[in-house]
Amino acid sequence: MSNLFEVLGSLGLGLATNAIYDLLKVTAEKPMPKARLEAAMQDRINLHGVKMTAATVIEALASRGYLSIQGSDLYAPTALAFGSISGGAIVGDGSVMRTDRSATVAGPGAFAETVGNAQIRHNPDGSISFHVGEEPGSHIAFKNRDPK
Repeated sequence: MSNLFEVLGSLGLGLATNAIYDLLKVTAEKPMPKARLEAAMQDRINLHGVKMTAATVIEALASRGYLSIQGSDLYAPTALAFGSISGGAIVGDGSVMRTDRSATVAGPGAFAETVGNAQIRHNPDGSISFHVGEEPGSHIAFKNRDPK
């Protein structure tokens, strides 16, 4: 446990506790080496309450590490891609991803999670497609947690 406190101390106070909650929960169940834990905690991007707009296309893809989008609005008129190339990503809990022709809405407590090579794409023709690569363990999951 002292190694965990050393890692947390080295990251600084700017790291939000909700950003690492799930990682710490998993680590408590299945411990990992200090270097790997530190890397996993630093390779996270957390967007909460963000309004993101692009001129044509948004690609929110974790190429490594973990991307978390909650309570946010992502809009691009033409196309939008969310997910992970490697690593993982989660969107939900009051988030909307939309284009001029399509939208996905995750209410309170609802999430879409990608692991490995997996993406949710809002295509220019208005269709929404789900892509899962051949990397072992890659998948898309839809979860509903009771809102607090």
